[in-house]
Amino acid sequence: MTNREENKVHVSQLQSQIAGRVIQRGAEDYYSAWASNWNQLRPERYADLIVQVANDRDVVEAINFARHNHLKVAVRGGGHAWCASPFRNRGMLIDLSRLTEVRIDAASRTAAIQPIISNRDLMVKLEPYQLAFPVGHCPQVKASGYLLSGEIAWNGHRWGPATLSVKAMEMATADGRLVTASADQNQELFWAARGAGAGMFAVVTRFHLALYPRPQAIYSSTYFYRLSRIAEVTAWFSQALEMMPDNVEMTLFLVSASPALADQCSADNGKVCMITATVFADTSDEAKTTLDMLERCPYSCLHKTVAVPTTFEEQFALSSSMWPEFVRAKVETLWSNASPAEMLHAVSAHFVRAPDPATLVLFALYPKWAHGVLSGEDMAFSMVARVYGGPWTMWKDARGR
Repeated sequence: MTNREENKVHVSQLQSQIAGRVIQRGAEDYYSAWASNWNQLRPERYADLIVQVANDRDVVEAINFARHNHLKVAVRGGGHAWCASPFRNRGMLIDLSRLTEVRIDAASRTAAIQPIISNRDLMVKLEPYQLAFPVGHCPQVKASGYLLSGEIAWNGHRWGPATLSVKAMEMATADGRLVTASADQNQELFWAARGAGAGMFAVVTRFHLALYPRPQAIYSSTYFYRLSRIAEVTAWFSQALEMMPDNVEMTLFLVSASPALADQCSADNGKVCMITATVFADTSDEAKTTLDMLERCPYSCLHKTVAVPTTFEEQFALSSSMWPEFVRAKVETLWSNASPAEMLHAVSAHFVRAPDPATLVLFALYPKWAHGVLSGEDMAFSMVARVYGGPWTMWKDARGR
């Protein structure tokens, strides 16, 4: 029997043991299964096998098969990894895309979710119960990589990084066991899983979440300024946030101007500074009063919208427009306690030359995290600071357009 024939026998054995699908490299549908990744900029690295699991037991069988056949294992959740971590040469790719179950217990304010539920879909499912979870800003990102990486959420100042609201995880270990990890069970695995991201050495099949009452009054203000004012304007807003309550989040952007502002920004190649502030309040009066503090800014802006009522869905739609799907993307982000005004000023001259209008720079402000305070939790996710952000370089085709 040749090696190729022997491999086919082994693969057919795995297929007979699982409810999902095993796709071997060279199969007709291999490329479409391999290419299921948000970032269109994909490395030329190909697994020997793609195992599209259908349940927890499939994950265990795939891991055992890989161990017995000396195959390295990579795991893909929603495929939103900027650095294309699931793409490895040779070995096995475990694809979790079929694991989409969600169970909600409104009475206890908890949920149990499988890895492939998006930020947007989770909030939609929680809406009838008037509950919320600290989901991420990008609507299409799935729970798997988002929660394992720690991650920054809507209302993150008050709710904290999303991983703080993960109370337990069910996972398949490298030796083929299904275990639950929490503060009381398998504590070492729980410590690692909350922050390990793509480096996690087990496959999480279910997350148990703590939920929160949905904020009843979400309001947002947006300001646009010329890049020539970026240093003083962003410095003022950064200081203003430190005086505001912890249910406000603020982000400083460099973006392409809208058609309505493009003529006013022609000197900067159609680029503009955008500042957003969103408050997650209990009443509209509270929200408006809080955002009114930003009206004290002494610098005139090109355009503004002040204290506009919004929803999670509307915020998701805005994020989706700023981070479009099906583009090539290279991203370099950082945590820093440096001045956000100085960092934006430093990159603004380079940003003006960015050829694709989708490219943007952002810095989200977390002044109370300047000393790495994360509610005293001991976990792998520990890298926080006053500012998070960097450049999101996006383009549509290989020529950079």
